Amino acid sequence: MATLLEVANRLGELTSIKAPRSKKGSNGKAPGNLKRTLKSVNTGRNVLSGRNSAQAEKQLIEDLKTGTYTFEFNIDVAPPGAEYGKYWNDPDVSEQVENQTTGNKDKINFADQAVESAEFQSMLDDYIETLTEKVANSISKAIDKELN
Repeated sequence: MATLLEVANRLGELTSIKAPRSKKGSNGKAPGNLKRTLKSVNTGRNVLSGRNSAQAEKQLIEDLKTGTYTFEFNIDVAPPGAEYGKYWNDPDVSEQVENQTTGNKDKINFADQAVESAEFQSMLDDYIETLTEKVANSISKAIDKELN
């Protein structure tokens, strides 16, 4: 069973994997600068807005008490030193990126590709299943406590 932090960490890794790799000398940056920068910035804790698994899960359980819950993952596609990453993602996809000839056309919207990937969705589904079991056990214990 993966923790929420592990799920978020993998999303950060997948974002880096799916990002374009620049040709040598393009944008005045070393090849792979965007990938390296994305990987260093989008750690699991950063993707969870600075929270660890327990803090994020506690917030989810509090939200469930109101009848709704949300998963919030924050991916920085334009971190300091690689701000040009935003031009690869909607709504800022530039004409230069759309018409580029670097062989990276399939990398447009790389953050969305990471979120929509089968690997991430599977990890998230597994986590949700585990969270559902935890919530059900918590409710069951509360009911048992009331009945006894």
